[in-house]
Amino acid sequence: MTRAVLGVLLAAAAARTDPRTPAPGVVTVSTSRGEVTVPVRSERGHPALSAPALTVVLPMTIAVDRDWASVALGGQPFRFLLGAPLFEHGGRVVPLAGGAYLLHDTLFVPLQWLAEYVPRVFREAYRYDFLAARFEEAALAPTVRTASTSRPPARPAPVTPPARTGAVAPKSALRMSHTVVVDPGHGGVDPGNPGLYFPRGLREKDITLQIARLLRTELSARGIDVTMTRATDTLIAFSDRARRCDGPCDLFVSIHVNSLARRRGYTDVRGLETYFLSEARTADAQRVADMENEAVRYETDRDPASDDQFAFILKDLQTNEYLRESAALAEAVQQSGSRGHPGGNRGVSQARFAVLSYARRPAVLVEVGYSTNRGDARFLASTEGQRQLARALADGVVEYLVQYERKLAAGSP
Repeated sequence: MTRAVLGVLLAAAAARTDPRTPAPGVVTVSTSRGEVTVPVRSERGHPALSAPALTVVLPMTIAVDRDWASVALGGQPFRFLLGAPLFEHGGRVVPLAGGAYLLHDTLFVPLQWLAEYVPRVFREAYRYDFLAARFEEAALAPTVRTASTSRPPARPAPVTPPARTGAVAPKSALRMSHTVVVDPGHGGVDPGNPGLYFPRGLREKDITLQIARLLRTELSARGIDVTMTRATDTLIAFSDRARRCDGPCDLFVSIHVNSLARRRGYTDVRGLETYFLSEARTADAQRVADMENEAVRYETDRDPASDDQFAFILKDLQTNEYLRESAALAEAVQQSGSRGHPGGNRGVSQARFAVLSYARRPAVLVEVGYSTNRGDARFLASTEGQRQLARALADGVVEYLVQYERKLAAGSP
């Protein structure tokens, strides 16, 4: 199994993780060195285990250097960015539902890493029994070995729209059934911007996917059906992203991270801003649109005819129907999202974003912060920052849908 496949498998596992699923109270770790029962901690919102407790029976060493924790297990190095839902292994950044952290100088590592990722890396050496909450050496292969690379890589499962439930959560302010398409920007060979202040190995495509997953969870908890344009690290064409919001779909929300080229004071700029499709009215709005639209170069099978000016005008005429609602959606998302962002409110703008030009529903693009600002980058890379932002964005979506339902009830156009 290749490292790329391991990354896809774990990304899919992270997408399936449900924070509402109860974690075990303890995990039993059994090896030829002995057996220990390790308590599961959940004070950071996800199950985690004391790393020193694991070293008693596992061939594992720990080193903490400022923001990073290095864990070597069976000769394999894993690097955890403290407080962020990810780790590095084999030159890849692997997303998690929750990250490693320090508590009273003790390193805690995510149970997901031990239960899901380690058995895949050491396929013949370790296994985890989810029902028994038991991690153990495989009886026939106690020697630690790396995973075989002889098998062909598996294709990631396609992202399919969920079935509409037709039901609304009891505590929701909504009275109707709604579906929202959430689009994590970039992906695959298109990394987005690397970011001046993102931790090493972390790129825009990783941040947008993590926030989008959390946004999906928050919207689902509010009784809204959610479709993701991508749930793994893969490239989706501009036209295919917005076209997922067709048929039973109400809104399209695309998540991106902003950045600035070097100039005087550029690292001081921070905050959240939301865009809807129209002519850019400022030079900065045009800059952001040009930056995001540049990703089209990764679409190797793109038809050049799609850039025809007349075709674009036709798209514009079709989209005009939703411009007013897109502006209202952008305002609601911006006001709510900025309340959950330490960088503040940079307002609503408009520009010609290629991904929005294909939308046939109200659609917005949210720049969730600046990777070229130290504070924004740290906030966006942290588990709590991502959750805080996802909650605020979800509140904005619900706010808009409530207003829209009132318009319908009143018979307003």
